[in-house]
Amino acid sequence: MARAALILVAALAAAMSIVGGEACNQRDLMKWNEACLMAAGNTVELYNLCQEMLQHAPDAAEMSEYARLAARFTNRSYSGTVAAAQRLLAGGSIPAGQRPAYRHCVERYSTASAQMASVMAELASCDYGRLKQRYIDAKAAMESCGRELAAGTPLAAMNAADKAAAPLLFADRDMTGARRRRLK
Repeated sequence: MARAALILVAALAAAMSIVGGEACNQRDLMKWNEACLMAAGNTVELYNLCQEMLQHAPDAAEMSEYARLAARFTNRSYSGTVAAAQRLLAGGSIPAGQRPAYRHCVERYSTASAQMASVMAELASCDYGRLKQRYIDAKAAMESCGRELAAGTPLAAMNAADKAAAPLLFADRDMTGARRRRLK
């Protein structure tokens, strides 16, 4: 789920450039379902995730606002994975040999969460220069978690689900064919 959320956040931010670079100027509003169509392309899973992420969004907003809300949703997903890992560690049910891998995952997901917090701040301040790199860094941090986990462990299953949630899409995704209507 976290990977799909990250993919969607990146796709929403990428869509901002297609909208004409007018984000944060309160002139170029879009309905949330149009933002989801643009960000998800033909991927039903991403469209459904976008709907879930933006269910409390305003009916019409700038694309940067939708991307910020999606980043917040993603950050909550990361926090949920970290909380689950910490509960498993505290419960003592993790074999001693896997404890360092679980601690590594907590650290890496925390790094991914910090990247998403930066994404939210940059979107709020209309500073888009480092967004793509922040998405890439967040994805790399999340994926590095799984490298040390033994197959079959609970956290390995959560991490695998995060990574398998959707096909790889990033901020450089080709969205030039996406259609968009301006609200009157």
